[in-house]
Amino acid sequence: MLSLSPGLAFASSAPNVLALDNLRLVDAERNRVDAPSCLRVEGRRIARIDQPGKKSCLDGARVVDLRDRYVMPGLIDMHAHLTLGPMEIKRERGRAVMQALPDDEIAEHNAARLIAFGVTTIRNPGGDLAAAARYKARLTAGELTGPESFNAGPVINNADLPGLATAARNPEDMARVVSAQVEAGADWIKLYTGLSPALLKAGVEAAHRHGRPAVAHLEAIAWPDALATGLDGIVHLMPLSPDLLTAQERTAWQATARGGTYSFFEWWEHFDPDGAGADRIVTAFERYRPVFDATLVAFHAAFVQDQDNPYKDDARRYAHPRLLAHWNDWFTFAIGWQPQDFERARAVWPKVQRMAVRLYATGARMTIGTDMSNPWIAPGISLHRELQLLADAGVPANRLLLAATRNAAQALGAGERLGRVAPGYEADLLILEANPLEDIGHTRAIHAVVVDGTLLTAPTLTRLKGP
Repeated sequence: MLSLSPGLAFASSAPNVLALDNLRLVDAERNRVDAPSCLRVEGRRIARIDQPGKKSCLDGARVVDLRDRYVMPGLIDMHAHLTLGPMEIKRERGRAVMQALPDDEIAEHNAARLIAFGVTTIRNPGGDLAAAARYKARLTAGELTGPESFNAGPVINNADLPGLATAARNPEDMARVVSAQVEAGADWIKLYTGLSPALLKAGVEAAHRHGRPAVAHLEAIAWPDALATGLDGIVHLMPLSPDLLTAQERTAWQATARGGTYSFFEWWEHFDPDGAGADRIVTAFERYRPVFDATLVAFHAAFVQDQDNPYKDDARRYAHPRLLAHWNDWFTFAIGWQPQDFERARAVWPKVQRMAVRLYATGARMTIGTDMSNPWIAPGISLHRELQLLADAGVPANRLLLAATRNAAQALGAGERLGRVAPGYEADLLILEANPLEDIGHTRAIHAVVVDGTLLTAPTLTRLKGP
């Protein structure tokens, strides 16, 4: 066999057959790394896993020797607004109207960088379904490189926001909106903070009538109460409900609460992550097993926005220029915050971490999400930031890897084809230089990515990240 480059060699090979030899499989379910193996990929799927160098794995394949490297499933970002453009204000009939219209160029930009950082699947939890369909068509046609996307339509709320939110003001509205989204291709239904308990329940029931799961971003409605309606998932580790505080805590919070994003820290100042309200949440997570992504990165980026920080560096390098300019100009989650507000926000961070650890220790369907395309959340790299924040909080590495792969695939209804390195599964793989079970930061030590059976090596990944 002729050696062409370090770690790379070819035999006389059949088209679309790849043998990845001498890899060590990261088995997060058993919290171990297996002995070296040979993975044979035929077309888009893993055909077999053999002993290294075995003829049945190598025969007729393009052989890539990956000695001393590690393989795990491709990462899944469960909160990636792939097609979302900047939040803008326009004048309409003499009044200011907010909008967040889709942008196909931004979608293509995001998709390339997601793949470059090993994110091979996403859930887009709220956006324009026509834009999502255009992305899917281009991906299928081979016109761009990007992750598979499972999509929700515009979030369903109590007011319209063009491109991002659709209003439902009564159960009949809710049924009509959900039906229209399903017809337009929605895989999920996303319900939002302005809905009353009755409308939230109507949304869950409408989604289920169409065989779709419902996920919600909630504030006023306490998570345990929402889960009791049959809600399938919750997003963002910001419970923010007065009903999760004691009467004394609630009175103290509401006496000085300013609302808006100030709640991101003001509510936490009064909430005890080991108290009765937190216990209610944990009990509900154990009982109802919701799909959940914490998106710590989105909030931590806001809490340190007054400082030079890695999130800003990431955004400068990897965010689309229109989004970056937008965040620099005015739109962030910390609009109006003063120096003392940032200090107060950072002071509650240990409480957020403690709640994250408690939730990720439950039997709920815990996943990983970033809120990509919101302020300072750059595509791809932000998922690695999220993993590190959760690890810093105390969540074990194997639980994080399962959350970012197997758990997410199962939550998406694709657990029979995604989220594992096993024969018959799709060949979406992350090949690493170091063991991520020892240090979750090793998920960033990317040697190569396999997407739909296609091996992408360092030069291609560098190109996908952009200049």
